Amino acid sequence: MGIYLLPGEEKIFSRKESWLTWEIENAEDYEFPDSWHGKVYFVRCKGPANCDRKMRPLQCRFFPLTPHISADGSLSLILYPAALPYRCPLVQSKTDLEPAFAKAVFTVWRRLIQDPLIYDLVLLDSSNRNENELVHIKIR
Repeated sequence: MGIYLLPGEEKIFSRKESWLTWEIENAEDYEFPDSWHGKVYFVRCKGPANCDRKMRPLQCRFFPLTPHISADGSLSLILYPAALPYRCPLVQSKTDLEPAFAKAVFTVWRRLIQDPLIYDLVLLDSSNRNENELVHIKIR
């Protein structure tokens, strides 16, 4: 398992982190938005015991929440909808998340999608989902 970093997120890493492995790929070779060009960075953690939790990529910190832009253009948070190759206690037990965590994640995504590249990514990911199958998170 691994994750693509958001545009610019690679700059907070040295690429010498002992707990991560890095791959550099071309956006045009994968299913990224048409606005994405050039390098994209894919990182893999060398296992939970090695993970520097304070330095995790943003999307790892936000998990199991992910942003979704509905057909009407509104931003919401949903539980990560894809099948996972491992058991996540938060997803499996359907544990209620702390309202403050959900609100903070929503606030950050609202800011992040002001970047056109990130907005395009969230919109592309959202367009590939069936809205009727999503678990939306209420933000209080």
